[in-house]
Amino acid sequence: MLYCYEFAFLKYCLTAELLRRSERIAPLSFLCGSLFRRTTLPPVKKEGKTVHYAAINEVSREIPPGIIQKYGDSALFTAYGCVLLECETGKGYTYRALNLKTGRSAVIHRRTNPLMISGVAAMTERIRLSPVAGKGKYEIDMPPGENLLRESLADIQNHIFEAILPEHGYGIREKQMELAAHILEAIGHRTVSLSEADVGTGKTHAYLIAAALAKRGRVNDFWLRGYYPDQSYAASAYMPVVVSTASIALQNAIVKDYIPEISRILMAHGIIKTPLSCVLRKGREHYVCEKNLCAYYRDADESTQGLLAPLFKRTASIDLADAEGLTPYIKRRIGVSGRCDENCPYYNDCRYLRHMRHVQSGEHDFQVCNHNYFLADVIRRSKGQSPLIPHYQAVIIDEAHKFLQAARQMYGVEFGSLAIPRVVEDIGCFTFQKGVSSAMVQELARKLMGQNRRLFQLLLDNIPPGSLEEETERYKTVMDKTAARHLRNIRNIGGELSELLSEQMLLLRYRGRCSQIRFELSLIREQAGVLEKYDELVYWLERPEERYPAQTDKELETLLCAIPKQLSDMLYADLWSSGIPVVLTSGTLSAAGSFEHIKRKTGLDRVNSLMETSKPSPFRHRENILLYISEIVPFPNNQDNEYITAVAEEAGRLIQASHGHAALLFTSYKAMDQVFALLERKGPCFPLFRLDRGGINAIDRFRKSGNGVLFASGALWEGIDLPGDVLSLLIIVKLPFAAPDPVSEYEQALYPSMEQYKNSVLVPEMIIKLKQGFGRLIRRETDTGVVALLDCRVREGGPYRTRVLNALPNCRVTSNLEDVETFIQSKKGPDYFV
Repeated sequence: MLYCYEFAFLKYCLTAELLRRSERIAPLSFLCGSLFRRTTLPPVKKEGKTVHYAAINEVSREIPPGIIQKYGDSALFTAYGCVLLECETGKGYTYRALNLKTGRSAVIHRRTNPLMISGVAAMTERIRLSPVAGKGKYEIDMPPGENLLRESLADIQNHIFEAILPEHGYGIREKQMELAAHILEAIGHRTVSLSEADVGTGKTHAYLIAAALAKRGRVNDFWLRGYYPDQSYAASAYMPVVVSTASIALQNAIVKDYIPEISRILMAHGIIKTPLSCVLRKGREHYVCEKNLCAYYRDADESTQGLLAPLFKRTASIDLADAEGLTPYIKRRIGVSGRCDENCPYYNDCRYLRHMRHVQSGEHDFQVCNHNYFLADVIRRSKGQSPLIPHYQAVIIDEAHKFLQAARQMYGVEFGSLAIPRVVEDIGCFTFQKGVSSAMVQELARKLMGQNRRLFQLLLDNIPPGSLEEETERYKTVMDKTAARHLRNIRNIGGELSELLSEQMLLLRYRGRCSQIRFELSLIREQAGVLEKYDELVYWLERPEERYPAQTDKELETLLCAIPKQLSDMLYADLWSSGIPVVLTSGTLSAAGSFEHIKRKTGLDRVNSLMETSKPSPFRHRENILLYISEIVPFPNNQDNEYITAVAEEAGRLIQASHGHAALLFTSYKAMDQVFALLERKGPCFPLFRLDRGGINAIDRFRKSGNGVLFASGALWEGIDLPGDVLSLLIIVKLPFAAPDPVSEYEQALYPSMEQYKNSVLVPEMIIKLKQGFGRLIRRETDTGVVALLDCRVREGGPYRTRVLNALPNCRVTSNLEDVETFIQSKKGPDYFV
C-alpha cells in the first residue's frame, strides 16, 4: 500500500527522470489535484517491470506543436510515435493514441479516474499494442522493405551494453563493446571478419546481440535479395543468421540459455517486439526414424524393447541425444539414415519430416549447428543441390580455430574397412521370397568383400616399416594403380549389387532395410570414386581404437582418409567469395599477433575485403598468474628414461608446492602413462586421475576431489572448463608442436626450405595450441594459479622463449620453485589447504 506522501515521492522521482530525458517542462494533467488523493498501487509483477523498462525509454513530455485535437482533449505525453490524448466525458476519462506521422488515432482506454503516475507505464504499453503505434525510440524491428541505418543500430547497440545489460547484472566491458561494434560493422559491410576475443571478453553476447540487431534491423535487406535470386520476396525478408560452433555444449548453451535471456532483456526494454527464436540443427542420423525403429524393435530382445518403447509415444522427443540407455549401435540402427520419400509407409505421419518442416520455416532468427553441418550445407550449395539450411543473411563461426579441422573432414573422404562387411552381413540376414534365387546376390557380395579385403591389406602393407609403432593418428601409405583398380572394382560391383537387390525379392519385413542397404552402397560407391583420383588428394590411414561398439565389430577398423590438396581454394570458392558476411571468432586465432597462418590455411588470404580485430582478456593476469619455467628438465625426448624421470620429479615438486589442485598437459599418451606410473609408485599425497582417449569420467572425479592431480593429453588442451581452485597449477610438459604426418609432409613440400615451413606453419600452430592450453587455468576473473612450462626450449636463452612469452598474457615469470609456493600461499584461502 502506498499513501499520498509515498506516492508523491514516487511521482517526483519519475517526473525528475522525464525532465532529465526531455530537458523541457510541459504541463501534464495528471500532475494536478488528484495527486493528493489517497492512492493504492497494485503489487509490482515481473510483467510490470517489463513494461516499466520500456516506458522509461519511450515516454517523453515533449509535445510537438500543431497537434489536431478534438474539443476537450489534453495532450499528456508521447510514446511509440504517438501522443496520448485525455478527454473528460463527465462520466470518466477517455484516452486516445494519435500517431504523429500518419494522423491515425484509436481509443485505447477508458477509466473513471484520471491517469496517475502509477499508470503511465501500463498506458505506454497500451500505446505500444495499439493499431496506430509507431516504432519505439530504441526499437529495431523493421517491416519488410525498410531498414535501419548502421549508425542508428550502432547507437542502439551501445545503449544495450552501457545501460540495459547492467540493469540485469552484466558489467560494462569495454572490449566486449568494441568487439560487438566490429561485428556489427562487418555484417553491415557484408565482409569477412576475423574476431579474436580472449577468455572473459564476453564474445558470445557480443556476436549474438550484434547479429540480432543486424537481422531485425534489416541492415542488408536490399543487398541480400540479390544473393538468392530464386527466393521469393516474402522469404527473403526473414532470412536467419547461422551460428556455427564446434562443441555440443556451446550449441546447447546458445539455444537454451544465451538467446532466450537476450530475447527477454531486449523485449523488456522495447528493443524488439517479438521474441528471438532459434533452432538447433543436427544431421539426420541424430533423429529417430519411424521405419527403422519399428524394424529394429521387432527383432530386439525384451530388455531392448523396454528401452525403445518410450520412443513410440507421439509426444516423445525424436532427438536421440534425449534417449536414455541406448548404445551407439542401437542409435545407429534406429536413426534416420537414408532418403525419405513418399514410398515410406510412415511418410504422411513422420515425426522427423514434421520436425524438418518446422526448422526449415522462416520463423527463426537463428539457426545453430556445428561446423560439419554448416559445411555440409556449403558443399551442397556448391554442387547445386538443395541446401540443408534456409538461405541465410550472415554467418557467425564461433570456436573458429576448429573450423579447418571440420573442413578437412567434410571436404575429405573417410572409407572404413568395415563398411562393406557390415552391408554384406545385413544382406546375409535377408530372407527372399519363394522361387527367388539369392545365388547371384551372394556371389556379388562375396566379390565385394574380396576386393575390400585386398585393398586394405595392400594399404597396410604399404605403410613404412616401424610406422605402426609410432604414436600418431595418421599413418603414411602408398596409393598406386593397384589400389585404384580395387577401388574401381568396388564401385562397379557395388553398383551391380545395388541394382540386383529389389524389395520385391524379399519378405515384407526386410524391405525397409533393403532400401537402406542400397543407400549405403551408393555412399560406398561415391567414396570409392573420389579415392580413385588419388593424385589430387593427400591420403593416409587411421586405426581408431573405438569407432563402433564391440558387440558388432570383431576387429579393429582401418580407415582410408583423404583430403583435397586444394582445400583452401575450395573454401574460398564455396564460402568466402559468396558475398554473405561471415564472422570467425575464437579466443585463439592469431599467432604472435598475426592472422596470416589461419588466412593462408583457410583461403582467407584471397579475400579482398577482410576485417581483423583482437581483443585481450580483461582478466588481471599479472596479479593472478605466475608463470614458472623449469631450468632443470632436459631436452624433450619421450624415448629417454632420464627425461621422463626428470619430468616426473619436477612435476612432483610443483604438485607439492601447490598442494595438489593440478593438471599435467602432455602431447603424448605414452609419456603421460610413464610419468603417471612413476608418480603413482612414489605414493602420492593427492589423488591422481588419468584422462584416457575418449574418456570424460576422470574429469568429473578430478573436479569432485577438490585437490586431485589430473593427467591429460588431447582433449584437455581446449574446451575443458575447470574454474575455481580445483585447478590452480597447470603443468605444460612440452611445447605442443604437431607430430609429423602425411598432411604436414605435403604442406612442407610447398615451401622452399624446412626453416621457412617451420616459421610459417609449425611455430604458429604450436603457439595457437599453447595459448589454448594456457587458457585452461584462468576461467573467471577471480581465478588464480600457476602455469609451469617444463620444456627447456623456453628457458633463458632458449630458441622459443621470446616467441612464447610474447604470445602469452603478461604475467610474472620465475624459475624459482619457492616463488610457486609463496604465490599459492598468498592467493589461496584456508579452505584450499584442508
